[in-house]
Amino acid sequence: MATMARQVPKMGVTLASDRVIYPLIVLLLFFAAWQYGTGLFGIPNYLLPTPSDFLGKFVSDWAALSYHFASTAYVVLLGFLIATSISIPLGLAIASYPSLRRNAMPLFVFFEIIPKTITAPLLIVWFGFGFSPRIALTAVMTFFPILVNSIAGFSSINPRLGLITRSMGATPWQTFRLMRVPAALPHIFSGMKIGMVYAVAGCMTAEFVGANEGLAYLILSASSFMDTALMFAGIVATALLGMLLTGALLALEKWMMPWRNERS
Repeated sequence: MATMARQVPKMGVTLASDRVIYPLIVLLLFFAAWQYGTGLFGIPNYLLPTPSDFLGKFVSDWAALSYHFASTAYVVLLGFLIATSISIPLGLAIASYPSLRRNAMPLFVFFEIIPKTITAPLLIVWFGFGFSPRIALTAVMTFFPILVNSIAGFSSINPRLGLITRSMGATPWQTFRLMRVPAALPHIFSGMKIGMVYAVAGCMTAEFVGANEGLAYLILSASSFMDTALMFAGIVATALLGMLLTGALLALEKWMMPWRNERS
């Protein structure tokens, strides 16, 4: 037992190094090759800026980058929360009533097939410029993957288990809270992680079509001045936003499903 106890911290350190240190080393090697490769092959900075050029923009243009970063993050979070608050209860309803699934799902699939990029100008006509069309497009793009995974999660329990729990004296609320929700959570979080990626993409699409703030607006403004270093800085900031929000979602997943951590 003492030997096993000594091995557990070692395994934790090894896992931490595998997840953090090694990817960081690969990233640093990639940036080093980029930094010296552009000069080696004679690529001009106005076409492909070096990492030192666009990372320096986070210092020289910090005020602009932080402002537009916060604007995009606000739209992504609000659109994601709206889509989540609608799609999960709707997924439960569709999973609980087969007639609703037969009648409603073809309609949702029809609207999902429509490319969302062509609906962005229509949303601007309806809601005008500002946060409203961006939030609406973000919520629309996030809605479907969370809905589909919520339906799969709430449908994953064998109905006979509900009969068994009721025969043992459990109330419908206890069956739902202690059996159906825990079984559905892995599917729901899978859909939410996909939806978070779609939320960032939807917000950027709306900003490209029509916005006066946000990271996509910053990238478009920088392109009009041929400031490729600032454009790359905006792209990196967008990637960082997606990583931060996905990391927060992973932390929430671990907190809400502690039994998966114990199993792993």
